[in-house]
Amino acid sequence: MSMIGNFKLTSDADINALIDRPKRIEKYLYGEAFSVTEPARGFFKWFSKSKPHEIDDWEPECSGDELDVDKAWHGIHYMLTGKPWEGIEPWSFVVTGGVGIGDVDVGYGPARAFGSEQVSQIDEALSSLSDEEIKRRFDPDKLRENKIYPEIWDESFDDCFAYVLSYFNDLKEFVSKAAKNNNAMIVYIN
Repeated sequence: MSMIGNFKLTSDADINALIDRPKRIEKYLYGEAFSVTEPARGFFKWFSKSKPHEIDDWEPECSGDELDVDKAWHGIHYMLTGKPWEGIEPWSFVVTGGVGIGDVDVGYGPARAFGSEQVSQIDEALSSLSDEEIKRRFDPDKLRENKIYPEIWDESFDDCFAYVLSYFNDLKEFVSKAAKNNNAMIVYIN
């Protein structure tokens, strides 16, 4: 099973609504309706004080654009931070940072939210990096040594670099558009 890095544009108001009721993230990302309270089942339903099927009719104000960076997410993170899992914000946004949206597992852990101000900071950081700088940071030996997913780094340097650079440039453009439109962003791996 592959681990795919995903980014979704949204609004600050939607992020607040998701943080207020984290279970909403499933509907927001996957379009699934959900019950706020699960009704009791079987014999116990007669003694339950929960309201059966209390439906949350919340609708997001922004159903923003989405981008997936395939399995390049970890390589991009490493190019930005020089670290396998940690890093300094805003550079580490692909893997860490932001505000967790509860503990709802959306694939490989919870989604994380970045407000519009944070998105502007991420855009400023990314726009400062040229393709040449990313190439300078690209070291297949270190990627292998640090077990950077998807562990393809034994293949041709040019092919591996082109793979990461292509998705990095897509992400850079995506974040730039988000900053220009004053969007917030959700980041998750599924």
